[in-house]
Amino acid sequence: MNLMRMVKAQVLNVVDRTVPVKPLQRSQEEQVLLNRESRRMHLYISHNCPASIELKRHCQRIGLNVVEKDVGRVNCYRNELVNGGGHSMVPCLMVDDNHGRSWVYSPESIYSFLDNRLGILSSVAQLKQA
Repeated sequence: MNLMRMVKAQVLNVVDRTVPVKPLQRSQEEQVLLNRESRRMHLYISHNCPASIELKRHCQRIGLNVVEKDVGRVNCYRNELVNGGGHSMVPCLMVDDNHGRSWVYSPESIYSFLDNRLGILSSVAQLKQA
């Protein structure tokens, strides 16, 4: 790990612990759908990884209450990650849905997956309101 990445991770870790995230305000119906969806997601992170911290805060900002699993602190989470997804890379999002488990690696892929999934959820909530 290079020095700049280590410093960035430490700074983001301090910011994460001291500055609260203000979640996006949603309608009650949208938040219920989001909470239901959140129970199916596990975010594997490390507090030594800047991308993990940024992604965790992004999930909090959009109101997604994913289960966070710190692979740096708990070895069984790292084992789950390696056995399930095949890699020990973080951040990783595990989604358990009707088609089985999906393991999404790389921050860009996770952001696009969440944007796509949340776009679908908001359209479903709008259909229910109509």
